Amino acid sequence: MGKILLLGDRYTVSLFKLMGTEGKSLEDPYQLEKELEAVRRREDIDLVLITRDLYEPVREKVDVLMANQGKPLITVIPSPFSESKPIDVKKMVLKALGFG
Repeated sequence: MGKILLLGDRYTVSLFKLMGTEGKSLEDPYQLEKELEAVRRREDIDLVLITRDLYEPVREKVDVLMANQGKPLITVIPSPFSESKPIDVKKMVLKALGFG
């Protein structure tokens, strides 16, 4: 079974690490693209979670990576520092299965 990796702010990464999730804190959103390229080469990662505050400034570049990515699945989650919106779980599952 593969691992989950969180890329986000220091606070959110710390919370996810308490639950046993691997995480890396990024201060600069522009590091995100480089980090995702490194993660794509790892065979042990199945799911990458990105906090919304890191995602928004580099949305266009990350969307291209997400659209062309088979494994790992990359998705965006809210953080305490971002405006939260309801998550459409059905849409997320369909996308993970290749129907979205």
